[in-house]
Amino acid sequence: MRLLLPLLAATILVVGSGCSAGGTAAPSTARSPDTKDSLRTEVVRLRDEVRTLRDSLQFYDDVDSGQYYREQRALRDQMARMTYELDALRDGGQTLSEERVDQLFEPASATLTEAGRNALKPVAAQLRQAYPEREIRVEGHSDDTPLGESMKETYPSNWELSTARASAIVRTLIDLSGMDADQFMAVGYGATRPVASNETAAGRRANRRVRIAVLPAPRDYTRPFETSW
Repeated sequence: MRLLLPLLAATILVVGSGCSAGGTAAPSTARSPDTKDSLRTEVVRLRDEVRTLRDSLQFYDDVDSGQYYREQRALRDQMARMTYELDALRDGGQTLSEERVDQLFEPASATLTEAGRNALKPVAAQLRQAYPEREIRVEGHSDDTPLGESMKETYPSNWELSTARASAIVRTLIDLSGMDADQFMAVGYGATRPVASNETAAGRRANRRVRIAVLPAPRDYTRPFETSW
């Protein structure tokens, strides 16, 4: 394919010289406008062919040098990272800790006990040391037991109660870790995501929980291929 370039270039020069005015070898009879337009069109076509050949040769050069395979590998790695992070975001991040509500809060409330605060100290220390720049997601979950009338004055349903508990955990983790408040989010799921049957006392205890998760670090997917692997 490389041999075609000089041939096409020579062809363009010959055709182009025929289009020039005042050449010593030009015939005395003037060419018609249609002929000139046809020649100009042919020159443009030949130039496009040369450009296409150059692009094709560049592709083979990239294959020979390994650049094509490096870019292909970088794209595969990029897609794998994106797939992992999308899955992690869909699942709410990587679980760091899952605590039973009964061990953290006073009965039927969103008020942390002293024991509950102490239980969160190791979690806060881990966040500060291992994930100082990451976003933290705190989820509140409950069983499906309807709230009593006295509790409904403060929490109309398990949605509000689970959200209030998640918010209490967030405030405590911010206080204990010293991390920025904008790194945290509180989410309340109520009884919509049980991990056990609500038909038994043990199952209901398991469902009353708080999940603390770390979200994936943001990635720069606009980096050039040669610096992305």
